[in-house]
Amino acid sequence: MSKNFEMLTAGGRIRCTQCQATAKSTRLQCRRPATKGKRVCKLHGGHSTGPKTPGGRQRCAEARLVHGQETTSMRKERRLASARLAVLEMAGHALGFMQGGRTRGRKPALMGEVEPELNHVVRDVMLRQAVKR
Repeated sequence: MSKNFEMLTAGGRIRCTQCQATAKSTRLQCRRPATKGKRVCKLHGGHSTGPKTPGGRQRCAEARLVHGQETTSMRKERRLASARLAVLEMAGHALGFMQGGRTRGRKPALMGEVEPELNHVVRDVMLRQAVKR
């Protein structure tokens, strides 16, 4: 439900909509007037028009950056690391190396991708232990 917040500016002579952006820290709504035809003020992206050319749109779609520091490849690496940890935790509990509670929450979606990698590592460790004996 989008509410149309009207406000008066210039001493009550101009009627406009209020910016719909909220602060992350205080959860308070911005008190500036929204840009004409938009829901937010210029500080919160009301002046942004996005990429116009097909090349610019393609670059934007490929980059998928958040604050310029996070890329798709970085996200995939983090998901793989999370899946590896989940598989190692599962294996540790199954083999009796670990006791206690397990990590709460959903299991990573890439666990099936990582499990063959873990099987290969476990096979190598078992072979090394057999050679030492």
